[in-house]
Amino acid sequence: MKLKRAILIIIGNEILSGRTKDKNIFIISKKLFANGILLEKVTVIPDIIKIIKKEILENKLKFDYIITTGGIGPTHDDVTAESISLALKKKYCLNNDALNELKKYYKKIKSDLTDARKKMAFMPKGSKLIKNKLTGAPGFNIENIYVFAGIPSIVDIMMDEFLKTIKIKNKFFNSKIKTKFHESQIAHILKYAENKYKDINIGSYPIFDGKPKGVEIVINSLNNEKNVIKAKNYIKRELNNIN
Repeated sequence: MKLKRAILIIIGNEILSGRTKDKNIFIISKKLFANGILLEKVTVIPDIIKIIKKEILENKLKFDYIITTGGIGPTHDDVTAESISLALKKKYCLNNDALNELKKYYKKIKSDLTDARKKMAFMPKGSKLIKNKLTGAPGFNIENIYVFAGIPSIVDIMMDEFLKTIKIKNKFFNSKIKTKFHESQIAHILKYAENKYKDINIGSYPIFDGKPKGVEIVINSLNNEKNVIKAKNYIKRELNNIN
């Protein structure tokens, strides 16, 4: 079973300046992992057209999915859609379906659909909408690029819409072990287990609450649940033998 790989590109000067704390990595990585997709890279870039364009072009053929957050709002510095249009050499234009979504939303909340708000309906020609039932302003999908808003509650909704469209059936099998030992005491055990049992990955994560309290070991695999179990049993036996 082939592992699908994704990159997350976080777009926003507010993230780089520290004005806003990003919460979307957790939302996106957790949902991707639950659906058997590996989030292999995360990068944060500013709202600058040439940088966004360069990042898209450099990663488009490297990953199965490019997910972006931020930069599709109504303000002058929201340039993600325009940048992706340039990268793909697609016309940057009004999407009538997106415009209708905005009309319905602003009518519902009894507010004006201003020219600034209409900007959120502009995207590369041929884009498919990623619905947003929270604020009406949709994201979009063009080729293997999926463009989300930057607000975490909306990202959560758009991730669910994304997962519906790709229909991935993969699933990571994983199991955990908590131990009082430090990483340096168990590193050789984990290395041996990962080499012995194929198709698995093992990570160790210190438990720290003011002072070290041991390590959590995480064993996972995309398609080999049996080896996850075998590796876990091996590690537990070896931990019991440490004096």
